[in-house]
Amino acid sequence: MQFERIPRVTRLLDPRKDYAETRIESEIRMDPLTGFSGRIAHFATGPWPTIDLEALNQASLTRGCPFCPEMLTQVTPKFPEEISPEGRFHQGEAIVFPNLSPYDAHSAVTVVTEAHLVPADKFTAKQWEDALAVSIEYFRAVRHYENHIGYGLIGANYMPMAGASLLHPHLQIYATDRPGNWLKSQIQASQRYYDEHGKIFWHDLINAEKSLQERYLASTGSVEWIVPFVPLSFIGDVEAIFPNRYTILDLKPEDIADFTHGLLHILRFMKDTNIYSFNLAFYPGQSHEDLTWVHARISFRGMINPVLHSPDVSVIRQLLDEPFTTIYPEEMTKNLKPYFRA
Repeated sequence: MQFERIPRVTRLLDPRKDYAETRIESEIRMDPLTGFSGRIAHFATGPWPTIDLEALNQASLTRGCPFCPEMLTQVTPKFPEEISPEGRFHQGEAIVFPNLSPYDAHSAVTVVTEAHLVPADKFTAKQWEDALAVSIEYFRAVRHYENHIGYGLIGANYMPMAGASLLHPHLQIYATDRPGNWLKSQIQASQRYYDEHGKIFWHDLINAEKSLQERYLASTGSVEWIVPFVPLSFIGDVEAIFPNRYTILDLKPEDIADFTHGLLHILRFMKDTNIYSFNLAFYPGQSHEDLTWVHARISFRGMINPVLHSPDVSVIRQLLDEPFTTIYPEEMTKNLKPYFRA
């Protein structure tokens, strides 16, 4: 397991120090699986400003919300009978229905809660467990109809900075034979790793991170939590790994419960640090032959400059396709670990 760091040092005459020569360190890191590079540019960020959620809530309701209970059954579509005889899937507060702007042939939305606004630390375990379980129920229905689902992808854009077009908590889910560039690269690299070493990469990654104790957070039951060596967000990421689970349909209720337990720790951390937005994605294989254990990444989102409402995706990410972060993963681990001990 290689955790390759390429240090960089910039020499400049610093006006903040009467133009004395100053050295500023940065770092390039190589992802241990794919070999893709990412950068750590440790410039000043935070503290993150407090967001007026109630003002955001009121602004979001000016045109009504199609995911709120009083509108949902009137304006959202239904599945064909062969997918769902009832037209939609229900569990607890969660509801799954077809996406009117589909990403693929089988594309749906899971509304997580009845409430329109749910601050990060106010979610319950049951809300997330029901939303994920009923999403998997949808994938099972697709498999029954199609005899396969390909890759069962689950993603979330929570709050506007994560790309949410609606404030109401929801998931985007779709079954597809095209896993997307990032997951495809991980699967291909996982297969190469197995060919070279005769081992599952994810097994070795967990063991290496546990041994180093630099980015390993904790286990919550069956789920292992780490901070990735190369983050994708400029604030940082957290990764959950489901050992010996290869497809989205392999996830058992206890796996979902264990994942939700860890997710609630992360949401409390977000509340305490004024990080109010995140993306969530599950990365499954389509069979054990992909040699990829299901894993999920929570990617914190914010504004580079809150005064100017500057988004956190700039040219280096958008056009050069290289992530950068301003917080060292090892520092993020130190900040997050106490929440997993609570």
